[in-house]
Parts: sequence; C-alpha cells; structure tokens
Amino acid sequence: MTPLSEDMKSVLRRWNSGALDEIERARVSRPAGVHLTGTAGSGKSELRRELSRLGGSAVHFTDSMADAAVVMIGVDASAPVGRVEVEQWRAALESTPVVFVVNKIDAHRHWREVVTADSDSVAECVPRAVECTFHPISVRLARTGRESGDAAMSAESGIGAVADRLGALLLQATALGSQRKYAAAVQDCATGARASIVARARAVTGGSDTAELRARRAQLVGERDNLGGDRRALLHNRIQRVRVESLHAAAEDFRALVAEVKRTIDGSGRAELTHLPVHVAESARGARNRADAALTARLRAVETDLGLTPLQEESSVADDPLDIGEPSRRRGIEDVVMIVVGASAGVGLGRLVVSPMALVPAWAVANTVITLVLGGALAWWITRSRALVADRAHLRGWTQESLARVKSSVEQRLLSRILDAESMLASAVATADRDAVAGIDVALAEVDAELRRLADHRSALLSACDRDLSALERGLERFRGPDRGVFVPREPVHFSPARVEPLDEPVRRSQ
Repeated sequence: MTPLSEDMKSVLRRWNSGALDEIERARVSRPAGVHLTGTAGSGKSELRRELSRLGGSAVHFTDSMADAAVVMIGVDASAPVGRVEVEQWRAALESTPVVFVVNKIDAHRHWREVVTADSDSVAECVPRAVECTFHPISVRLARTGRESGDAAMSAESGIGAVADRLGALLLQATALGSQRKYAAAVQDCATGARASIVARARAVTGGSDTAELRARRAQLVGERDNLGGDRRALLHNRIQRVRVESLHAAAEDFRALVAEVKRTIDGSGRAELTHLPVHVAESARGARNRADAALTARLRAVETDLGLTPLQEESSVADDPLDIGEPSRRRGIEDVVMIVVGASAGVGLGRLVVSPMALVPAWAVANTVITLVLGGALAWWITRSRALVADRAHLRGWTQESLARVKSSVEQRLLSRILDAESMLASAVATADRDAVAGIDVALAEVDAELRRLADHRSALLSACDRDLSALERGLERFRGPDRGVFVPREPVHFSPARVEPLDEPVRRSQ
C-alpha cells in the first residue's frame, strides 16, 4: 500500500486528531462478506433468501458495512432513488465495490428509465465511487423459476448474474479490498482536514477577530475629533447663563432691600433714624455676600458639568466691611423758612384756640399768656414734625443712592469674577483636552499595534494554511491512479426466452 508522506501526516495530525488512527485501522482491515442494504419495500429479505438458496453460491453476508468486501444495495424499479438516499450510501460507494440491484422489473414497465436515472444520480452525487454496477432483477421470477424448475425463467430474473458478480468482486476483494478501504479512509480524512483548514482561513479573513478593535479605534478617533468643540461650546453657554442669572439675582436682591429700607424709614421715629445707616450697611453687606456665594456655587456647577476638578475657592469678601458713609445734611434756607412758617402757624393756631377767651375782659392777661404758650408749643411741634419729614426724605434719597452705588460695585465684582473664571476654565478645559488627546493617542497606538500584530498573525496563519493545503494535495497525488475509480453500471435486461442479457457490459465510467 502507498504510505502517507510525512508532511501529510503532520497536517492530518494538526487538523484531524483521529485521522491517523482511522487510516491505520483501514490499512490493517481485512474486508470480507457482503453487506445488504437498500430502500424500504425493495425486497431485500427475499433477495437475501434467493441468493442463499442459489445452487453453488458461496455468498457470505455481514451486518457491518465498514468491514464488508462488497455492498449490495437493493432499490425498487417503481421510481428512481433520490439524492438523500445516495448521500447515505456515499461512504460505501467511495470505499467498497457496490452492486445496485433494481428489483421488481417484472411489475413496472418503465424500469429501464429508472435504472438509467439511478445510475445518473450515483454518477453525479458520488463522482469518486470505487466500482458500481447496476443489475435489473426480479426476485419473484427467480423464486417462481426455482420452484417450478424453469431454468430460463431463473436466468431471465437476473439473480444468477448478480451471484456471479458478487463472486467475482469477493475474489477481487482479496487483493484490492484493504487497499480500497485504505485509500477511501485517506481521502475522507484529507477532506475533513481540508474543510477545517478552509474554515479556519475563512474565519481569519472574515475580520471577526479584529471587529472589536476596529470599532474601538473608530470610537477613539471620534472622541478625539469631537473633544475640544463640545466642551468649549458648553463652557461658553454656561458662562453666559451664569452671568445673566447672577446679575439678575443681585438686582432682585437689592431691589427688595431698597423696598424694605423705605418701609423701615416710613415707620421709624427720630431716634430710630439715627441707627438706620448701620442697618443699611449690614443689609447691603449681606446682599453682597449672598451674590458672591451664589456666583461661587454656579461656577462650581459649571466645573462639574465640564468634568473639571474644583477650581473656585471660597470668596474672601464675606468678612470685609462695607463702608457706605454717613448721611450728611447741611441746614439751608429751607430749614429757616420751615422754622418761621412753623412758628407763625403755631402762633396763629394758638390765637385761634384762645380767641373765645378774648370776649371776657378779665381774662385778657391770661389770654395773652395762654396764646403765647400754646402758640410756642404748636410751633415747636410743627417744626419738629417738618424736620422729621425732611430727615426721612433725605434718608430715602441717601439710601437709594448708597444702595445703587453698592449694587454697581457688586455687579462690577461679579462680572470681574465671571471673566476671571471664564479665563481660568478655558485654560483648564484646554489643558484637560490636551491631556485627553494624549491619552487617546496612546490608546490609538495600542490599538494600532494590536491590529498590526493580528494582521501579521493572520498573514502567517494563512501562509500556514496554504502550506498545509499544498501538502495535502501532494499527499493525495499518490492515491490518484488509474485503479481508483471504476464505475460500471449495467445496461437494461430485455425479457426474451431466446436471449439472456450479458450482465458484465459497462455503460458508464466515472472518475
């Protein structure tokens, strides 16, 4: 027997671990006997009995198809066999001589077309069939001829030709049976190894092992391209919002403070008005601190949205005193006029009150005294009341002016802090973007290195697959000789009492 090359052995050992053991079992096998199989309803049992009862026949049947020297397949003449049935017999056709017996030709008129169709199906589906012959027979005619002693009918049934063919193949199997099994096992194992190699090469070239890396690379490139623009746009948007919200909140706070101070002035007396500047200064400082703390919180929220570490420190303005000055008032001509008018009004009111007493002459002196005292008291009260009203009006103006000045300074401070924070955050974003781009570049370099490594591995693996396929082809060349594919189907049998058809005439050969 032709030995396997060392290259082929190594390839089979890598891609089909049990191949060498299977080939060795086929090499040392000694096929013997006939294995009978076939389609349902083809009369296999009757065929076996007739062959066993045939005089001078030495046919020995076996139940193992792998150990049989000849495989006999019985089919029905009513219809051709399908591809499914032929595929079931592929292993036997490629390793063992096969005898197809088409039974019941006496019952079906178109059995010749069935035999032709069966031979065509086998030739098409199993081009590497070892040796295959087709025999149209009738088991019923053989049984009738045997029972009636009609030799012509027995000969016309075709059973004798089948027995002769089986005997010739069994004699031939003594010399070629093991070799055919061995060559078929080599071919089958090589086919399995080739399928494994091709599947592995397709899996490698399909890119499934690099799909995840390529997706990761595309993601990193997208992140690098969109890294700077998104955060800069977000920074600009949030800083503008912080500016609007901070200024609006500070304005609302000072408006509420002005309204509260006005209400306090309207309800305060002269003694309470002396403490009003201190109260206004404390309230203004509280409004300034609240605006500063709110801005710090908003800027920290911007840092969080940008993914930066906290950069804003607590404002140091909380403990700074706020000097808004004292209300200064100089007495002018309006104060003198107010005193004179108040005194005149007081005297006039006093005279009006005591005018009824002037009708009594005895009260003339008392009337004068009472008029002076009452007029002086009313003049003093009116003068004090007018002075209080003037002081309130002066404090209202001073408060509004002072708070407006404080509001302007607070807004200026807020805008200055916002500008400084915007500059600081822009610098931090730029630094973070540079660091992120550097990190992405490092990750891209790692991904590219892994892709190059996989590409080199894929190239080496494909080269190894090509070498293994070439080694298989070179090894199989030893088993492709002129004795590897003899396919001998049969011509149809003509039922005629004057002529018995020869059963060894070849009609098709398939390599």
